[in-house]
Amino acid sequence: MLISKTQLQNILKVYGKAPGAKVGGVTPSNAVVKNDELAISRESRITQKAMQAIKQADDIRLDRVSELKEQISAGTYTVSDDEVAEKIIETAILDRLI
Repeated sequence: MLISKTQLQNILKVYGKAPGAKVGGVTPSNAVVKNDELAISRESRITQKAMQAIKQADDIRLDRVSELKEQISAGTYTVSDDEVAEKIIETAILDRLI
C-alpha cells in the first residue's frame, strides 16, 4: 500500500501536529514528560514463575511411563491415599493461582 503526501497530511491534521513541531510555544525538548509505570503484583510474579517452570519441564518421562506400565501389567501398582489427597490439594491451589 502506498501512502501519498496528501494522505499523510490529512492524517497529521486529524491526529495532531508532526513530531518535533512546536505546540503552544513548548517544544518537545523542554516539555514535561510523564513516564508510564507498570506494577506487577506478587501473585502475577508467582504465576509467571510457575508458567516458566511448566514450559521448561519435560513433557513425558519415558522411563517412568514404561516402569508404570510394567507395574500395572504385573498387578503391583499401588497408590497411597495420602499421595492422591495431596495431589488433589496441589491441583486446587495451582488452579486458583493460574
